[in-house]
Amino acid sequence: MYNRLEFKEKYTFNGSSETTKSRFSHFNRVLMLPLILGAFFCCLTIADAADWMVVPKVGVTGGYDDNILFQKENKIDSSFIKVKPGARLKYKTLLSDLTMNADWNILSYLDESDFDRVDHDYWADGDYQFTQRWDANVELRYRKDSTLNSYLEDTGRVIERLDRDYYYALGGLSYNITRTSWIGAEYSYEKSQYEDDEYPDYDRHRVKLRYDHRLKSEVDTVSIGPSYYYRTNDLNDTDYYSLDVGWDREWSNITNSFASIGVRYADIRYVDDDDEDRSEWGVRARVELNHKGLATFTNFEYYHDVDTTADGTDVNVDNFYLRYGFNITERLGLGIKGRLVFSYNLFTSEDGDDEVDDSRYYDVEPFMEYQILERLSMSLSYKYQNSSEDPIDSENVRGRNQVWLQFYYELPMKL
Repeated sequence: MYNRLEFKEKYTFNGSSETTKSRFSHFNRVLMLPLILGAFFCCLTIADAADWMVVPKVGVTGGYDDNILFQKENKIDSSFIKVKPGARLKYKTLLSDLTMNADWNILSYLDESDFDRVDHDYWADGDYQFTQRWDANVELRYRKDSTLNSYLEDTGRVIERLDRDYYYALGGLSYNITRTSWIGAEYSYEKSQYEDDEYPDYDRHRVKLRYDHRLKSEVDTVSIGPSYYYRTNDLNDTDYYSLDVGWDREWSNITNSFASIGVRYADIRYVDDDDEDRSEWGVRARVELNHKGLATFTNFEYYHDVDTTADGTDVNVDNFYLRYGFNITERLGLGIKGRLVFSYNLFTSEDGDDEVDDSRYYDVEPFMEYQILERLSMSLSYKYQNSSEDPIDSENVRGRNQVWLQFYYELPMKL
């Protein structure tokens, strides 16, 4: 159990010059990825008529957080100011499309400056059509954040706040067999690195094949295909095989949905010879619904799959997400966001006891937006987060309240 001073000492991040140099090295390598991607697509389409657009943007936020470390006890509260500058670059021709984006999230606590931090998020994606039948796509991403952000939303599990470096790269190729059917292959790579050696870094390679066929209705597309991924860290290695069947439907020009279900098989091999290798059959599922009208929008997502926790454990995850909003007037809109995540052990020990604790996490975020000017908007939001180490009985509950006011400005400019 830590008091306020012990918390400050434990979470003050003062790295050595060697660590800082290493981090800048990672930072520079990541910044080169979008530049390489942009140069690649520019060379491919240098003879085409291209549209360039750059969008500088900035968000300024002031708010209050009553539990900035998301603790059960000894909560630390503080007002905060957040500045989020960024830029997006778009490049488009008849045969190619490229988007590059950079965001910096500068967070300062007025009462607890020891917990100030800067998050980074860089991503780029593009596609290129070689011929009428062949096209390719590429995605790259680097994110530096804390385990109280995207990691918590992915797994629903709470650990002490620490920095995480996340790398992602994807390349895909597809071929149009006929006007109504096509086949595609995709390879992706993920890597997570944690600043604390207590948590093992992991690498994950994934390969997917998929066949799609549009039905005579012209609004329904069915798909089938296998996938395989290999995940490794210092504790264990996992081979994961799956076969999925999917259904995509265009309900209207503003509403579409996607649903898939599949069977999966996971084989886990432990580095420690004292641990017995395990294997397990299961199911995968995904549901998506998107609606964007003149006055309302809805985005719903659900998936059931295996994910890797920060301590190197594979767990089942049920992840629900909902975002809904509507416009009261041309300028004023209201909405709500929500997420519910259940994570539970992939295996059960022979005596019936779980090897890791199950958990439940949810958050609710109502918000109001007002368009002050064409490029300037204001939003007022409140967010409540709740986590429990038991999905039903609510044991060891953590709660967190946040409220903030944000001003956001962006200026699209054609080049």
